[in-house]
Formats: sequence, C-alpha cells, structure tokens
Amino acid sequence: MDTRFFSIGRITIALRYNSELYDIFLDRAMEQFEAEPFDSPDITFLTDAESPFPSLENYHLLFSTHPGGLWSIYEQPDSQGYAILLQNVQRDREPYKIVLTDRSFSNFHIHCRLEDRDWIPPLEYPLDELAISGHLNLNRIGIILHSACVSCNGKGYLFAGVSGSGKSTISEIWQKDPETMVLTDERVIIRDINGRLWAFGTPWHGTADIHRNAGTPIDRIFFIRHGKKNRAVPLSRTEAVNRLMVRCFPTFWNRSGMQFVLDFCVRIASEIECYELEFVPDPSVVEYVKTL
Repeated sequence: MDTRFFSIGRITIALRYNSELYDIFLDRAMEQFEAEPFDSPDITFLTDAESPFPSLENYHLLFSTHPGGLWSIYEQPDSQGYAILLQNVQRDREPYKIVLTDRSFSNFHIHCRLEDRDWIPPLEYPLDELAISGHLNLNRIGIILHSACVSCNGKGYLFAGVSGSGKSTISEIWQKDPETMVLTDERVIIRDINGRLWAFGTPWHGTADIHRNAGTPIDRIFFIRHGKKNRAVPLSRTEAVNRLMVRCFPTFWNRSGMQFVLDFCVRIASEIECYELEFVPDPSVVEYVKTL
C-alpha cells in the first residue's frame, strides 16, 4: 500500500492506494498541495478498487443534490457513520463511487471501479471539497468560503462573492501588484490560528487558475460586485453574517455542523471589518483598497 500526503489549510491528509494494481490521477492544482510524510494525519483516504461495493440496506437518506448534482449522503444504521454516493443519475444507473466515512469525516474508505483502465481519480470533484468541508465543520475547525484571497504587506484581504461577481477578475488585477501574493481566486479555508482568524488558499480555483498553498491573517472582507466606480460601504454584523452564510459550504445535513458554521460566521463578522465593495476592473481598485 502506497501513501501520498497533502496539506490544505493546515489540514493534513493521507491518501492510500495499491500501486501494484493501479495508479492514481490527481488534478494539477491538488498536486501543488502535496506535503512531506507525517504521522497521524487529520484525514485519511483509503482507495479500494478491489472490494465489491458495500450494501446500503437500512441506510437512510439525509440529503441529495440530484438530479442536477453528483452526490448524496446517507446515514449508517445506529448512526455509526455516513455513506457518500457519487452518481450522475442522468447518465448512470448506479453510483461510480461509494464512500464510507466515520462521523467526524476523518477516515474515508473510497470504493470505486477501474472501468477498463489502470488508473483511478480518487479525489475528483466533488469528493475532495465535500470531505474537507465536512471535516472542518463537524470538528469545529473552520469553514470554506466562496472567496478570492490576497496577502499584501502583511494584510489579508478576502473578496467574497457568488459566481460571476468578479473574484477571478479582481484576483488577476491584484496579481500584477508587486507587493501582493494572491492565494486563490475562488475558495478559501478560514480557521482559527492561535486566537486569530486566518485564510488559506485551496486547490479549488476559478477561471484565473490561482491556487497557492499559503495562508494569511485576515484584516478585511469585501463582498464584491462589478460597478462604475470603486466604493466600499461598511456592513453591519447582521448583514455580514447573512452574506457569509450564503457564500460558504456548510454541512446543512448535520444540525451540529450547521450550528457551528452559523456561530463561526458570527465570530468572523464580529472580529473582521466587512464591506460591500463595488469595483472597477482595473488597477485603481488595488490602490483604493490599500488606502481604506
């Protein structure tokens, strides 16, 4: 059994697989988050292409993204853990992966098929993000936020938004600034590090294809939209919490995890200055944000 190691947002991950039977294929961005070997990983993925798919008799459905999405989650009998089914119901009659996990989303057994090939994509979308988001929420560690992130002169700025709001555009603008390091153009992990809120880059990038394995303390959060001028308006804590909640990826199928996400968003809005930012898509927005 071979093992590859990764670190995302300081969450350590071990991916185990049988290299004598097959190779594994990973997204190029995930390769950038590979780490040196370590003991006691936070999350372990075991890839299994040899065993038959487990029976889900007596499991009960908690949530499904079908028919438009690819995954469903079931609870095991006696609440021992969960099963995640990956299936394109519009194309396939059966799941192409069944993943069994414990209740803390720390140990994952990935049942998959070779399908007339000698390689497997064990952490293909949406499993990697779903697993890590669940681990963060269920263990009260942090959240994943739909946001770009930059570090400039020791200050961390988040530019949060829904699809099409300009995260990749503003990331490409900041990338041209010599004082700035762009960590991601799409999704960040936010977590507590020694009593302060930090943001970390992730492999889940947007159209600008920016993904850096680094973190920064958070100084300000901007909820962005395209506009005819650069203008930042402070948000109340309630407004900020509402916007954070609709831009994060909570475990809404688990009451405890969902409550943690709400509490964590309240903390973020209480500790970090939050603004609505209307911006012009040119370098003027960089200087504007620096002077706030």
